[in-house]
Amino acid sequence: MSDYADALAVMQRLCSAREYCSSDMHKKLNKFDITPKERAQIIKSLEQDGFLDDRRYARAFVKDKSALSGWGPSKIKWQLKSRGIEGEIIDEAMSEVTLEFQDEKLFSLLSKKKETLKDDDLRKMREKLIRFSLSRGFEYEATLRVLNRIISKFADN
Repeated sequence: MSDYADALAVMQRLCSAREYCSSDMHKKLNKFDITPKERAQIIKSLEQDGFLDDRRYARAFVKDKSALSGWGPSKIKWQLKSRGIEGEIIDEAMSEVTLEFQDEKLFSLLSKKKETLKDDDLRKMREKLIRFSLSRGFEYEATLRVLNRIISKFADN
């Protein structure tokens, strides 16, 4: 069996187990003793056979990171860009996550974080929650919108 056939078989096995993007496959193919032309052929073959699809990868990535990891849109977009996903594909995948879902996820994250803060000073607590939200990749405007809901709820208690 040739290095080309071995590399193709390994990449097919990897892609059948989970989603990968084309840049991930390029990195993995560098470990094999094959030419750049053969690497391109393998990538093309994986795409044609349905093993590799950047759109499908981006949708799965956005869904997992927003719902399970609690990442905000900025962090998700940055991570997808760093993986070589095209802007059009990123925008398409991001459109599947609604503003209401993002706000509810952010509300949940900030509410849980607020419970862990020991500071009673409202200003300091607000600053810490804003930093936390921004580090998770949520936009400043969304953070303020949700934080005002939390603080008004906190003030009512």
